[in-house]
Amino acid sequence: MNKSDHFVSVNGEIVLSENATIPAIQSGLFYGAGCFETMRTEQGKIFRFKKHIERLNRGLAYLGVPEYLFIDTDELRNQITALLNANQLSDEIAKVRVQVSLDEQAGYGFDENLSLITIINCTRYSDDKTPVKLTLSDVRTVPNESRPCGLKLSNMLHYRGAYREAKAKGFDDSLMLNTLNFVAETSVANIFWLKKGTVYTPSKRTDILPGIMREEITALIQNRSSYNLKVGEFTIENIKSADFVWITNSLKEIAVVERIDEVSFPAEHEIVSLLMQQLQHQKETENYE
Repeated sequence: MNKSDHFVSVNGEIVLSENATIPAIQSGLFYGAGCFETMRTEQGKIFRFKKHIERLNRGLAYLGVPEYLFIDTDELRNQITALLNANQLSDEIAKVRVQVSLDEQAGYGFDENLSLITIINCTRYSDDKTPVKLTLSDVRTVPNESRPCGLKLSNMLHYRGAYREAKAKGFDDSLMLNTLNFVAETSVANIFWLKKGTVYTPSKRTDILPGIMREEITALIQNRSSYNLKVGEFTIENIKSADFVWITNSLKEIAVVERIDEVSFPAEHEIVSLLMQQLQHQKETENYE
């Protein structure tokens, strides 16, 4: 394969990315009517794959897609495997994004001829463990009453805005508050911090996207550590007085936060080593079938 070649999967067909096409008139393009999942593969395996696809299908249900069009877990797994092989990434750590958009032409109305466009892209992922720097964003999380926060819907421009705001200021990511000024999440991750033996993380009431890795880490803290866990609503002052801070998502897994604006935190703590060891054990014992 030529180094410049890159393959994507469009509705199960593997094509060169430069040759991939989609319909020009469809609500996925016009309105962001779709949903997605971003996953990490290691030697072709995806941790908690079924949970990712369950959330993807919940997103489709919210968008009004009938169940017979839902994504089949085994079929999608096979398509991802084929695409990883085509891009020579089956033995690498890779980033896989599955985008499902609605191919309908009725505007906001119902389309009796609804179909889906499923695009899979995979790229090599650099597993960089460099601590991250956050800045407090002016962008707030969107209330759950406006759109379900627990779904990865395509139209997430508030996250894009917060991320670009951070990059423009020389930071890695933004720390976002909700509309009531409680700490919520970053533009790409959930956040945790440690203070005096207790781990804190924002609750779903702060309109976060509660990630699959967040669920995993909270379970590990509760069941396999000596640390207390408190889930709730916290102010920016609470987190800035922390002893240690980290973020989680399915791609980074766990990343240490070394700074929030002018406040610095330690780059190492035993809790991260503990959680990473426990997470690795979970990954090794998961039944990927």
